[in-house]
Amino acid sequence: MPFKVERMRIEDVPEVLAVDRRCFSTPWPESTYRREVNNPDKNLYVVLRRVGEGPLTNPDPRTGFLSNILPFRKDGASPTPNPVVGYAGLWVVADEAHITTIAVLPELRGRKLGELLLETLLEHAIGAGASWVTLEARVSNQVAQALYRKYTFKNAGYRKRYYSDNGEDAVVMWSDRIDTPEFAEKLAGLKARLYESLNGDLMGVCV
Repeated sequence: MPFKVERMRIEDVPEVLAVDRRCFSTPWPESTYRREVNNPDKNLYVVLRRVGEGPLTNPDPRTGFLSNILPFRKDGASPTPNPVVGYAGLWVVADEAHITTIAVLPELRGRKLGELLLETLLEHAIGAGASWVTLEARVSNQVAQALYRKYTFKNAGYRKRYYSDNGEDAVVMWSDRIDTPEFAEKLAGLKARLYESLNGDLMGVCV
């Protein structure tokens, strides 16, 4: 099942919204995505596409609700040949970058696709002249935190009751400096291992 990463476009927003609603209990409004995509000088938003023929089935049993959310038909299949199955976003302000969101459809998690999106954002942050990257993660999301630590992120504090759906705290994480030869070497090694583990499923990254 091959995948590719591309810069998000306005026409991708309906599919991104559908993924957002399946991944998060408090999805962003459409206007937010449109605003972000329309400011490419200050941020990067990308989509992860599944490439190839054949339907992307949705095994979630809550078909009564999910079947009415684009881009999935009532039979759970995507109507497009290369559907959006994940996305990610990054802001860059001066020498700091902030990862705003990373999402992959539940049925495709565990395939290192979230890591692919993270690595893509980090490379962009370096290219944009950032020195550090920061993000927030739910305190309960140990899987995400482990991935971020793999890429040098460390706990720097907490934001109390940061998530409005259940009042959960967020852990604030900061990377090591990303504008150093040491980080470049580490990122190159992680990227090489990541791409090898994808077993030829990556068709390309074009952002």
